[in-house]
Amino acid sequence: MMRITSLGAKADLPQPRLEFALSIRADLGPAVEFTTAHGLTRAMFPITGGQIAGPDWRATILPGGADFATGLPDGSYAIEARYFAQTPDGITLSVLNAGRMWAQPDGSFDGRTRAEIQAPGGPLAWLTDAVLFGTAHAAADDDDHVWIELWRAVL
Repeated sequence: MMRITSLGAKADLPQPRLEFALSIRADLGPAVEFTTAHGLTRAMFPITGGQIAGPDWRATILPGGADFATGLPDGSYAIEARYFAQTPDGITLSVLNAGRMWAQPDGSFDGRTRAEIQAPGGPLAWLTDAVLFGTAHAAADDDDHVWIELWRAVL
């Protein structure tokens, strides 16, 4: 394994550990999809609601966001979703999930995502500084949901 000391650094950096951060169920409306004049597939999946659950906290995804996708030549999709969520006590969160989804033999899509969550000061402020990445799944028989689990990299 090539570490930074092989490039001249005085010491290797510590390997981050992973800590579970949260789960997401995004509820989707009917997709709008078309092929551009240049042959790219573009799609927009309206986000109509959903839930976010972390250890000791929950939030409801507000309607009005969307997941934008670009079909790539290898059959995968580059994705970027933006939406807001709100906790029962009124804390509003802004969420950006971006990554790639790949078609599976059963017609489902699995992917990897990285997320940025903006939160106000207070009990969920740690989300603003967290480095989050995770997995995503869209089942073949369920056009109405995307499932995501996010993990935080911790040094």
